[in-house]
Amino acid sequence: MDDILAPGTEFLRGGGAVARRIARHDWSRHPLGPPQDWPPELKTTLSIMLGSRFAMCVGWGPDLLLFYNDAYIPILGIKDAGALGEPIPVVWSELWEDIRPLAETAMSGTATWREDMYLRMERLGFPEDTWWTFSYAPVRDPKGRVVAMLNITHETTRRVLSERRLADENGRLARMFEQAPTFMAMLRGPEHRFEFANPAYRRVVGQRDVVGRTVAEALPDAAAQGYVEVLDRVYRSGTPFIAHAAEFHEQPGPGAPVSLRYLDFVYQPIVEADGQVGGIFVVGSDVTTRTQAEQALRLLNEDLERQVDAQAQERSLTWQVTPDMLGVLNREGVLERTNPAWQRVLGWSAAELAARPARELLHPDDVDAAAAARARLHAGEPLLGFECRMRTRAGDYRTLSWVATPEGGKFYCSARDVTGIRAAAAALADSQARLRSLFESSYQLQMLCALDGTLQDANRTALDAVGVPLAAVAGLPFWETPWFTATPAMPARVRAAFARAVDGQAVREEVTLQLPGGVRTCDLALRPLYDAGGGMTAVVAEAIDITERRIAEDALRQSQKLEAMGQLTGGVAHDFNNLLAPIMAALELAADPDTKPERRDRTIAVAQQSADRAAVLVQRLLAFARKQPLQAVEVDVDALVEGIAQLMRSSFDPRIRIVVRNEPDLPPARADFNQLEMALLNLGVNARDAMPEGGTLTLSARAAEVDAGIGPPLAPGRYLVVAVTDTGTGMDANTRSRAIEPFFSTKGVGRGTGLGLSMAHGLASQLGGLLHIDSAPGAGTMIELWLPAAGARK
Repeated sequence: MDDILAPGTEFLRGGGAVARRIARHDWSRHPLGPPQDWPPELKTTLSIMLGSRFAMCVGWGPDLLLFYNDAYIPILGIKDAGALGEPIPVVWSELWEDIRPLAETAMSGTATWREDMYLRMERLGFPEDTWWTFSYAPVRDPKGRVVAMLNITHETTRRVLSERRLADENGRLARMFEQAPTFMAMLRGPEHRFEFANPAYRRVVGQRDVVGRTVAEALPDAAAQGYVEVLDRVYRSGTPFIAHAAEFHEQPGPGAPVSLRYLDFVYQPIVEADGQVGGIFVVGSDVTTRTQAEQALRLLNEDLERQVDAQAQERSLTWQVTPDMLGVLNREGVLERTNPAWQRVLGWSAAELAARPARELLHPDDVDAAAAARARLHAGEPLLGFECRMRTRAGDYRTLSWVATPEGGKFYCSARDVTGIRAAAAALADSQARLRSLFESSYQLQMLCALDGTLQDANRTALDAVGVPLAAVAGLPFWETPWFTATPAMPARVRAAFARAVDGQAVREEVTLQLPGGVRTCDLALRPLYDAGGGMTAVVAEAIDITERRIAEDALRQSQKLEAMGQLTGGVAHDFNNLLAPIMAALELAADPDTKPERRDRTIAVAQQSADRAAVLVQRLLAFARKQPLQAVEVDVDALVEGIAQLMRSSFDPRIRIVVRNEPDLPPARADFNQLEMALLNLGVNARDAMPEGGTLTLSARAAEVDAGIGPPLAPGRYLVVAVTDTGTGMDANTRSRAIEPFFSTKGVGRGTGLGLSMAHGLASQLGGLLHIDSAPGAGTMIELWLPAAGARK
């Protein structure tokens, strides 16, 4: 191809497969036109890139038209067929949002560099997780303007995954060592630097912080006793060192007390793949108690025979009483010697265990793993933390954790019964499974959220309510899930409730939601979840569908309204019959010419009084029904209360003390002056009647604010609260619940119509306020009228 290049395309010479494709490509309809007409900067950049064996690509111009070299072809995969000269945002559409900031930075004139960047790409027709190290550099024209970006890239996916797998394996190995009953440590390099040390090892060296330090630095007492020299010999020779009851004079720090320990341990060299020793594995047991007992026996017995007997007896005692199952295995796998702990755990005597290989007692599922462990022992490797199940005399199985080391053609082992520990772990797993089953089968809608609001889990009832799988909502903010997004203003309300739950409050709200199955009313609860230490870890959301219950309650309220209407009708009919009787009598007398004038005048006066009472009754009925025309004006509440107090002082029993407590600078209320005055007088009369032996009647007024978001019964805004408080007999719960019913009265026949409180309630409601009653038997009564402040709302 190099011999037939068109004039102006010499930059493609020696460029490989991609250069040949550029030369053969039909550029007649491309924005760049034929290659011989391309800008010099593009030709120069392509000449450099095409001749490189490192994966590179160029994004030319504002559209970032893609050009690449042969080494970049595997990165494109199946995209290679149509990628040449196309915009990078089109070719790498699935990656564009991730790499766009880097490209824009380069096109703005600043080079960028990223190492091990994660990208989810589709180069082979399916999504895959990949990692990349690359740089973006700007390409400039002779005037210094950025005309393109040059990308040099290298895929690091295999290395990243390998490092993660290695980290996981190291973590599992570290956890195993942490739980081992024997002391263990790993030393790296010729300077013997601690890579890790398990808790048992740290106990042996006085809980010193050794990880990351050399033996000489961390344990100067061990170095002074020659242990570093032994480590040097093992590292140079690659030969293990085994010690029994070696003395270690432990001194945690200068001037600290010295403790004498006796240790059984192995320095096992670790051979790397290249055959060189890379470190030393230290494993052993603290046998101070046993060794000191042996030494004491030797000192106490001058006679050699008695000394040997005493020593044997002491060893036998340790052998007899230790809870660990100690034994000696021969190369055929027979337990030649076992202490009594074996019989206590498995039920087999020492003679029975020595009569056959131990593998005959293994659980069938553990035979292969035990064979592999035995092979390692025969190869000279110590056995640490190996677990298997062995059959007891009763026929069941116990789980044993083994530690064994080869010595003199035999294997000295120690085993512990961990059946209970494993059973506890299994019980915990079963408990978690049961809790999950209860969670999934609950008829409540239940969700679990992180403290930042992210939904982590939801049960089947909750998911069925919106018809989506868990994967569709997990990871979303709780308030942006389908349970709330279809209901206007609901996400903001739920988010605010969630914030209160994160503050430690138990939140409970009734919400009406638009769900796929229709409008549902739910009792929503949000409560914080704490761990054993008292720290908040999550927020639990629960909801109960109470739609049917609310429908039933509405039906009950409607029934009660019909009952009240019947009572109202009967009461009105009774009162009007009583009022019409004198009016009709007066009309009859007026029609009789023989009636004496004096009698006619008296009867007409009684009829006029009845008509006035009828007008008052009608006025109260209209106020109760909220149909009475109101002349709402600005009312000086302070002056009104003072005037009513003066009226009460002049007309009420002197034993009743009238007190006024108004806040200073009260704003005017928006109300009908006459109706409000009548309502307060009625409330004052009720208070007087509740104190037949005298007492204190308090009139008060204050300003109050109702915040947005509180909901019914009051709209947000500013209010005047006028209260009438007495120290009288008070009301019980039944009386309070019926106090505003029309014609309900506790004063007896002829002492009241039962419409006073109903009228006051109707007046407040018609003005956009409310009537509130606070009372208890023997504690008096407080009745508040909430009235909108003038100018607060239109």
